[in-house]
Order: sequence, then structure tokens, then C-alpha cells
Amino acid sequence: MLLDIYRFFRFSAFGATAVLPLLGAGSVRPKLGWRRTLGMLGVAATFHAFAYVHNDVCDLEIDRSQPLRADYPLVRGDVSPQAAMAVAVGCVPLAFAVDRWAADDRRRDAPPGRLYLAAAFALMATYNRWGKACPFPPLTDLAQGAGWALLIAYGAAAAGRPAGRLTSALMGYELLLILMVNGVHGALRDLGNDQVCGARTTAMMLGAAETPGGLRMPPGLLAYALTLQVALLALPMWAAATNLGSYPAVPGGVAALGVSSIGGLTVALLAEAARGGARPADVGMLHLILLLSAPVALVTPGLGRPLRAATLLAHTLPLLANGMTYDALRWVSTPWGSGGGSAAPTI
Repeated sequence: MLLDIYRFFRFSAFGATAVLPLLGAGSVRPKLGWRRTLGMLGVAATFHAFAYVHNDVCDLEIDRSQPLRADYPLVRGDVSPQAAMAVAVGCVPLAFAVDRWAADDRRRDAPPGRLYLAAAFALMATYNRWGKACPFPPLTDLAQGAGWALLIAYGAAAAGRPAGRLTSALMGYELLLILMVNGVHGALRDLGNDQVCGARTTAMMLGAAETPGGLRMPPGLLAYALTLQVALLALPMWAAATNLGSYPAVPGGVAALGVSSIGGLTVALLAEAARGGARPADVGMLHLILLLSAPVALVTPGLGRPLRAATLLAHTLPLLANGMTYDALRWVSTPWGSGGGSAAPTI
């Protein structure tokens, strides 16, 4: 029962959602009380449930032939599409109700935040409905990325302050992250099944294909992924180096150290993957963890205690509940290059 709930709501991915409004709030108001912090987590939880449950309903026919989804309640038929859709739709008014509860004395600043939240829901619904049917898949990837990024803008508005340069940098990073995760990681993971089902993805548009001889990775896709990766490394390093958060010396130094360390680990991981000794599933998981950790490392050193604790817990707990994290860490604990290879990257 608990495992079904875990899969139905995709708790393993919740950390990637939960930190977004918290980072947005922290980018403009580092010292935030528990009521607003918990309210943002509640809004993030309802948005997360909508995003993933609605996506699973929209992609149900494709997922029915995807082995990685075989144990999901919706695919097994234990939850009907109608019931799942009702849950997804019900999360929309619930998100606004939670926001109103947390608003407290934020009457003047609430409407902009709610507009961001409404736009985020609309963009996510657009991606879920047409994400694998759009003739130009990067467009729907961009819509999805903008939906997640607007949660950061919502967090800044919910904190009662105008968005600043750090807010904009975080939103840009999230947009790039989704283009990488959805257009490269996820598209390669589902490539074989998507081909059979006639789906359209960015990786397929750029020439990726599953052939009898293995996975075909064309130069165009490699260039696309490399461009995104360079930007994902450069943006948080620039934000830390220029102290966009206007942190005092010690928190600013900790942020710069954390971001540069994550950047170095990312480069080392990708170098090992390029050498051919890495297991794709483990590399994919570790790469995702590092990508998700960079904005957390950038912002949390300057946060007040409640917001910092909530952000770190929201980031780490879902990862600790994910068995793929431990598989990847076991691979790290052995000499790199000694393991075998999995069939495809898994995110």
C-alpha cells in the first residue's frame, strides 16, 4: 500500500519540486518563518501531485508498454484513469487554498504569486497533454521547464518581496535543468518504448534511436547535451562568484565552495562516463543528484534556520527513500570502471 502511494505520487522526485518555492523565497527573503515555509511546501506537494499524476494519465497508453512502469498502480489498473484525473484536478484548488492559509499578512503580495502559480499549472498541463505528440518537442520541453521555473517566482512572491537577480538565475537554471532531464535523460531512458509507440521526443528529433546494434547517439544530440551541461555548470558558478545573493563573507564563501565542488564532481563523473567504464543507470542517477544539488548549495548557506532546514530536508529525504540512490552510491564505492553497463540511463 505505501509502495503504491510512493509510486503513484512519485515521491522519489518530490525533492526536485519541493525546493523550488523555498529557493525562490530564500533568494529574496532568507529569514522566513515556519508558517510560510510550511505553506510553500504544501503548495509544492499539491503541484507535484498534479504534475506527475496528470502526466501518468495523459501518457497511460505509452506507459502500459514501458517495463519501468509495470508496477505503477495506474498501469496495473488498480487505480482507474478517472480516479487519477480527479486526484490531479483536485490538487489545483487545494494548492491555492494552502497558499491562502499561508498568506497570513501577505494580502498585497498574494495576487502576483497566485498568477505565477496558475501559469505554472497551465504550462505543466500543456506539457502533459502534448509533450510526446508535439511536432517540435523542444517547445513542449520549454513549456515544462517554464512551469517548474515559475514555482521559483511563486516562492519569491509568496515571501513578499520582488524577484531579484538571484531569483532570475535560479529560474534560468531550472529551465536548463528540465531541458536536460526531459530532453536527454528521460528521452533516452524511454527511447525504445517511445519509438514503438510513435511518441515524439527531443532526443528522437535529434536522431537518437535504439537499433539492433545498440543505442545510436548522433552528434546533434551530443552537442545539445554538451551545450546544456556547460550552461548548467557556468550559471551557478557565476552566481556564486558574483555573490548574487549579497551574502556576508562566510556564507558567500561556503556557497562558492559548494557550487565549485559540485561542478568538479560533475565533470569527473562525465569524464568517467565518456571513458566507457561507467554504468549508465548509475551515472544518470548521480548526474541528476549533482544537477539538483547545485542551486541548493548556492542558496542554503545564506538562509535563516527554518528555511535552511526545510530546504535541506526537502532536497535529501526523497533521495534517501530512492533505491536508485543507493545503487549509484554502491557503484561509487567501487573503483570506477570495474562495473558493467546497464541498458540505458535511468532518471
